Amino acid sequence: MLPNFIICGTQKGGTTTLYHFLRSHPEIYMPPVKEIHFFDLNFHKGIEWYKKFFTYSKYKSYKAIGEATPLYMYLREVPERIHYYLPSVKLIFILRHPVDRAYSHYWHEISLGYEYLSFRNAILCEQKRLKTGHIFNLQHYSYLDRGKYIEQLRRFLKYFSRDQILIVFNKELKNSPVSVMKRIFEFLGVDTKYIDPMWFRKRYNVGRSPRSWYLQRLYYKLKIRNGNTWLTKAICKLNLRKGYPLMDLDTRRRLINFFRTYNEELELFLNKKLPWWYK
Repeated sequence: MLPNFIICGTQKGGTTTLYHFLRSHPEIYMPPVKEIHFFDLNFHKGIEWYKKFFTYSKYKSYKAIGEATPLYMYLREVPERIHYYLPSVKLIFILRHPVDRAYSHYWHEISLGYEYLSFRNAILCEQKRLKTGHIFNLQHYSYLDRGKYIEQLRRFLKYFSRDQILIVFNKELKNSPVSVMKRIFEFLGVDTKYIDPMWFRKRYNVGRSPRSWYLQRLYYKLKIRNGNTWLTKAICKLNLRKGYPLMDLDTRRRLINFFRTYNEELELFLNKKLPWWYK
C-alpha cells in the first residue's frame, strides 16, 4: 500500500508534465493529488495518513505505484525519511537549466502572491531569507539554492544506491518525449512500448505573470485571510497572463557563472556534458 517510485524533483523542472505522462500509462498508478508532501510538510501526520493516497480498488493490477513531490529533492531531512519507510523505492529526478529554473521559480512565486521583490533583489536577499530556516522561506525563496543539484543528489546517495536513481533532463523530455519516457518505463519495469498522443500536444503548468503586482499581492492577502473564494479566483483569472519577461542578459551571464562549479561537478558525476547549461 506504499509507492515503489517517487518523482522527487526538481521544482519547475517538469515534474507536472512527467506526472501526467506517467499517470496515463495503464500499468502505473499515481494519486489524483500530485504533490502529497508527506516526507516534508506532512510527515507529522504519520505513515497511515500517507497510505490512504494509495488505496485503490485496482491496486494489484499496477506494476508501478508512485507520487510526485518536487520539494523532496531540496529539503535535507527528506532522504533519510524516505529510506526509513521505503528503502527499496526508485527515485526519479528531472533537472532543468538551473538559471531557467530559478527564473521560472521566481515568477511562480510572483503569481502566487508570495514574492514582491524584483528578481535581482530577490536573489540578493535569498541567503538572508534562507538563513531563518523557516520552512516557508525554504519552500518559496530558494531560487538559486535549489539549482545546486549535485549537493541535493549527494544527500540521496547517502541512503540509496545509484541504480535506484534515474536522472532525466527537462530539455530532453521536451524534445524527445518518446525516448525519455521509454527510459523511465524501463526503469520502472512497465511496458516500454506505450505512447500517449497527448505527449506531443499538451503543455502543463505554463509559467504566468501578473498584469498588476498590486492585485496579485491583494490576492495573496485575501487568500490568507479567507481561503480560496470566488473573489481570489476571479483576481487570478483576470490578472494572470501566460508567459513572463525575458531575463536581462547581464543577470543571466552572472547566474551561469554562479552555477558553473556545481554544473561541472554534476557533469562529472553523470559522465555527461550539459553544454546548453552554459548559455
